[in-house]
Amino acid sequence: MRDGGLIRDGIDPQLDQARALERDAGAWLIDYQTKLMEEHDLPSMKVGYNKVFGYYIELPAAQAARAPDIFTRKQTLKNAERYITPELKDFEDKVLGASGQAIDRERILFDKLCQQARSVLDELGSYAHTVGQLDVLCGFGDKAHHRGWVRPTITTDSAQENHLENSLEIIQGRHPVLDEMLEQRFVPNDCTLGTKDSPPHLALLTGPNMAGKSTYIRQCALLVVLAQAGSFVPAQSMTLAVTDRIFTRVGADDALHRGLSTFMVEMTETANILNNATASSLIILDEIGRGTSTLDGLSLAWAITEHLAQAHGSGPRTLFATHYHEITELEEHLENRVKNLNVAVKEWTSEDGVQEIAFLHSIRPGCADQSYGVHVARLAGVPTSVTTRAAEVLESLSVQQGDRIDAKSIASTNTKAVAKANKDSAGQMGLFTEFVNHPVVNELREVKLDDMTPMQAFDTLRTLQDRASTDS
Repeated sequence: MRDGGLIRDGIDPQLDQARALERDAGAWLIDYQTKLMEEHDLPSMKVGYNKVFGYYIELPAAQAARAPDIFTRKQTLKNAERYITPELKDFEDKVLGASGQAIDRERILFDKLCQQARSVLDELGSYAHTVGQLDVLCGFGDKAHHRGWVRPTITTDSAQENHLENSLEIIQGRHPVLDEMLEQRFVPNDCTLGTKDSPPHLALLTGPNMAGKSTYIRQCALLVVLAQAGSFVPAQSMTLAVTDRIFTRVGADDALHRGLSTFMVEMTETANILNNATASSLIILDEIGRGTSTLDGLSLAWAITEHLAQAHGSGPRTLFATHYHEITELEEHLENRVKNLNVAVKEWTSEDGVQEIAFLHSIRPGCADQSYGVHVARLAGVPTSVTTRAAEVLESLSVQQGDRIDAKSIASTNTKAVAKANKDSAGQMGLFTEFVNHPVVNELREVKLDDMTPMQAFDTLRTLQDRASTDS
C-alpha cells in the first residue's frame, strides 16, 4: 500500500488521471526543453530533476548571461547555473502531488473494497471452499483419467467377502509419483493385510539395501491417503477398511537443539506410535533400533513387533521394513499375526569371479537371507580394499542360526575365513577367534595319552593346569 500498484488501470478515472500525469512527465519535459531552446536561442540548455532541488533548467556558465527574465536562479554550480520558471514550478507541483494522490486514491478504493467484502464474508468463504473442492476433484479426475487409476472400495463392513476387520488389500499397486517418472520401468506390487487368504495384519519386509523396501511401504501409505481423500488410486484394485490415522517412523534425524540424539528421536516417535495407534490405524516402520548396539536394537525391534502383532485384538495394520533377519522367526512364533515378505534379487557370478546382483523390485512371500550391504558399498565407490576386507570380516562374523524361536542366535566364526583373512592382511589379527599361542597348549598337543597310565595322565593334567594358571 505504501508504493501503490494494488488497483489496476481502468477501474477508477481519478486514479488513472493521476497515474497518467506521472507517466507523461518525461514527454512534457522534453517538449518544454525544446520550446525554451527555440524561443531563447539557448542550444546547450537542459531540463532535469533531482530529489534535493526538484525540477530545474541548467545553463552553462558561458550562456548564463543570456538567461531570460522568466528564469529565476535556483542554484549555482562550478560551471553552470540552475534556474526555475513559474511554468516548470507548476508542473513540479502537479507531478509530485500526482504520486501521492494516486496512492491516497488507491487506499480509498481498497478501503471501500474491504467494506464490500465484510458484508459478504460468509458468501466469499463458501465460494472459496467450493472452488477449492472443485480444484482438488478436477485434479484427482484428470490424474485418474490420464494415468489409468481405479476406484478403491472403502468399507466398514467386516463381513465383506474375503476381508476381515480392518483389512487392506492392494492388487498391483504403484507409487503415484515414481510410476509417472519411471513409466514402464516401475514394478507394481500387491499388499494384503487382514484378508481371509492372508490373515496377518503385520508384515515384516526384508531384503537388500536399494531394493525398494522403503518405496513399497510408503507407496501403500500414499494409496491409503489418496483413497480416503476421495481420489482414484494407481492400482489394479484396492479394498480398504476406514483408517483413522497413519503413523510413520522413517529416516534418521536428530534434534540436538532439544537435547535429543538420533536414537532418542527414533524411540520418541516409536513411543508415540505404540501409545496412540488403534486397530484401525496404518503403521509404516522403516528400520527400528538401528541407532544403538546390535543386541539392543534387535531386542527392541523384536519386542515392538510382538506388541504391534498382539495389540488391539488382531493388531493395527503394520508394514515393517528391517534388516534384522532374526525377527522373521516371529512368523512361526505368532502364526496368523505376522507374515514375512522380501524383495526379490537375482544373483550371479561374473567372469572375473565377482558376485553380482540385480534388484527385481518385486515383493514376494518369505524372508531374505542377507542384505548385500557390502555389494551396495562397492556400487557406491567404496575402495575395493575396504569392500574385500569387509566381505572377509562378514564371513568370519556370520551368524550360525541356533534356537531361532527364542532369538538366542550366537555369532560364531569361520576359522578358515579368519585364517585366510589373516594371511591376506599381512598378519593382522582376526576380530574374535584368533588366539596367541601358549606353551601349555603346545605341550598339551605333544602329550601321548596312549602311552600313559591313568595316573600318569592325571599327573600331567594337574601339572599343565598349574602352569596355565601361573604362566603369562
